Amino acid sequence: MISLTKVITAFFGLLTAFATICASPIDTDNKNIIKSPYNYWKTKAWGVNLGNWLILEKWMNPSFFEKHAPNATDEWSFCKDASNPTKALNDHWNSWVTEDDFKRLKEVKANQIRIPVGYWAFIKPDAGEPYVTTGQKEQLKRILGYCDKYGMYAIIDLHGLPGSQNGEMHSGKSGSIDFYSSHNIERSLKTVQAAVDWMNGLEGKLRDRISAIEAANEPHIGGDKDLKNLKNYYQKAYTIISKSKYKVPMMFHDGFAGLDAWNDFLPSTANAIIDLHPYYSFPPEKNQTAILKRICDMKSSVESFHLPVFFGEWSLASGVDNSDTWLKKMMDTQVSLFKESGVGGTFWSLKNKINSSVWSLQQLQDEGIVNNRTFSHHPNSQC
Repeated sequence: MISLTKVITAFFGLLTAFATICASPIDTDNKNIIKSPYNYWKTKAWGVNLGNWLILEKWMNPSFFEKHAPNATDEWSFCKDASNPTKALNDHWNSWVTEDDFKRLKEVKANQIRIPVGYWAFIKPDAGEPYVTTGQKEQLKRILGYCDKYGMYAIIDLHGLPGSQNGEMHSGKSGSIDFYSSHNIERSLKTVQAAVDWMNGLEGKLRDRISAIEAANEPHIGGDKDLKNLKNYYQKAYTIISKSKYKVPMMFHDGFAGLDAWNDFLPSTANAIIDLHPYYSFPPEKNQTAILKRICDMKSSVESFHLPVFFGEWSLASGVDNSDTWLKKMMDTQVSLFKESGVGGTFWSLKNKINSSVWSLQQLQDEGIVNNRTFSHHPNSQC
């Protein structure tokens, strides 16, 4: 016969295990630890990317390049070609994102922004790398101040890494992918460490607005070797971020490999979040039913993944002819999936100068597709 003592011991053991499972990875009583007030395990994220701000993307504002460096294609060549890239970039940084933008984000109840930033903001570039390296940190502090004022949180997204992790213009330099060299991996890890050190040195009210550090944006995976090397990089980046006194999760992009490729990466108790970027415009999908099915089909894999799933970039761009009916349907279907199955997401992007509403949250606000009920009510969702 089982003794009462054993029953009580077993009961409390189960309670302890249950509490451990239910607690988020950043729950701790260690008084030397400072936790981010934002918790992805308890609060769903809704917001926007500050695209074409601290890393230029020519397609989003070609007139800026035409004015200062018409033959440039990315920030690397812009800094080489412009007569005064420091002044041009500072003027751009001050005007592209302003306090008025945060007032508008507040109107639609956004609580999250994702800030793409290049390694050159945190570490000294190698000789011959032409980037402007001053001013970005002050700009980040300005934006964190707006976050504090308007009740939002920010992901520091390492969007451009040494050697370029994807060879795309949004990494700072288009062309070859040299990120996976040992030298550039080492520099990328130094960038992660420098970002953590900068974060810990901020004034408390600004630091407390940082919700995550993303270790790499859209790294290219050319095969099994790249995937292995990327996981090794992420593991080392996770160690660096985990040692930070101010505790934030590491966010990491899947490299478009899909969730299955990451099933064995990090335990479920890790303070980490995987980032997916579902797009329907590369190439443009023209079938509405197919798009909606692809969105809804993510539900089971997202819900069963061992880490929280964040949708750090998404848009309303596709091959379908735009109409209010279609855009509302695509918006509601995505938002409902991201919120109910994942931990939320950030739209790409805040604005553009090409009159494209499907890539501009502000233009969608102007057109009535996005409003203060978009994140809480999804009457047009097809899932």
